[in-house]
Amino acid sequence: MGRINLDDLLPMVDRFVGHWTDLNTLPGGPFESEPGYGLPALTAQRAALHTQLDSIGVLEQQLQQLHDERDGLFGVNTDPNSWYAKLLLYKPAVMLALGRHHALVGSVPNLGSVGPGSLLGIVHRFTNHWVEVNAALATPLTLGTKTVADISALHTALDAKLKTVTVLEDITLPRERAEREQLTGDVDEAHRLPTSIIAHLENYLTYVRLNFAGTPSETTLPDIFPAGGASLPRFDFNDRALGGGQHKTWHVDPSLPNAAVLVLREGAVELTQAYSATPGATVAFTWSGVTVVNGLDAMELRDATGRTIARGTFNAGLAEPA
Repeated sequence: MGRINLDDLLPMVDRFVGHWTDLNTLPGGPFESEPGYGLPALTAQRAALHTQLDSIGVLEQQLQQLHDERDGLFGVNTDPNSWYAKLLLYKPAVMLALGRHHALVGSVPNLGSVGPGSLLGIVHRFTNHWVEVNAALATPLTLGTKTVADISALHTALDAKLKTVTVLEDITLPRERAEREQLTGDVDEAHRLPTSIIAHLENYLTYVRLNFAGTPSETTLPDIFPAGGASLPRFDFNDRALGGGQHKTWHVDPSLPNAAVLVLREGAVELTQAYSATPGATVAFTWSGVTVVNGLDAMELRDATGRTIARGTFNAGLAEPA
C-alpha cells in the first residue's frame, strides 16, 4: 500500500488521538486544527477506518476460501479420485473403449497448462469430446465412477465459482482497497484527498507547531509516516502500450538494497513483480492485464514487508533500453 504498513495504520492514528486528547486539556481547549475538524472528527474517521480494515480482512478470507473451493473442484494429481487424476486417464480409457485407431482417439483434448484461467476451457473440451465418445459406444464411457453427466455438473459448478471469484477479486476488493486509500490518504501526495485522515493530520501538525511552538505539545508530536517516509526517494520511469492488455515500463534503478517488489497502479488495478536490478541501471518490465489511460497512476518500489521505499516520476525522455 502506501508508505505505512497496514498493521501500523490504526496505531498511528491512535497516537494522534492520544496527543490531541492531551492537547485539549490545555487552557482554551478543545481545539480544532481547521474549521470544523477536531478530535471528535478524527475519532469518527478512525472508527470508519477500523470498520473498513475489518471488512477488507473478511473479504480477503472469503477470497482465499473461494480459491480453495475452486481448486478443490478440479483437484490435483495426488488425489486418485480428483478430476485432474481421472482426466489424465481419459485418453487411455477412450483407446480401450474405441480401439487405438479410432478417429476420436486423435482428437482427445490435452490438459495442457492447468490454472485458474484454463480450468473452464479444459472441462468444456473434455465434456464435448466425451459426449461424442458416448455416441460412438453401446455403453457410455466412465472414468471409475465418473460419468459425462458428472463432468457436465463440474462445468456448471466451476463456472459459478469462477464468476464469484472474479467479482470479488476484480471488482469488490479493488473498490474496497481504493476506498481505504481515499480515507487514509496514504497515497502519492498528488492523489491525496483533502478530506483524508493523513491530510487532516498534516494540518494538525502545522496547527500545533504554529500555536504551541517550543512547548511539550510540539516536542511530543507523533509521526505520520515511518522514519524517512515523508520524503521518499524518487526514480524516473517511462512506459508504452504493447496492445492486448500488455504494457511495458522501464525505469532507472534507485540503488536501494532493500527493494524487493515493483508495483504498477492504474485505477483499481495493482500489479506487482519481484524486483532485482543492477544498481543505477535502466531496467524494463512487461505487465499483463492492464490498459493504461492518460498515463500510469503510480509506480513504486517496496521492500519485502510491503512498505513503499521509493516512488516513480514519469519522464517521457527516458530512453527505452535495448
